[in-house]
Amino acid sequence: MEKIDITIGKDGAVDLQLAGFEGGKCLEVTKILETLLGNNIVERNMTSEYYTTQEISQEEKISDS
Repeated sequence: MEKIDITIGKDGAVDLQLAGFEGGKCLEVTKILETLLGNNIVERNMTSEYYTTQEISQEEKISDS
């Protein structure tokens, strides 16, 4: 299950904690939030899920033409 926790500190600092996103998908998800918040990234820490590879399946079809 994918989950985003957003914490806004008294000083206005925003902390995003993501869980359940594999690979770089977390960066895609947070991009819009970062843009809306002014792209002022102070620190970015990746969890082990970031380094998990996604399994991609590919089917090959051969036509009889």
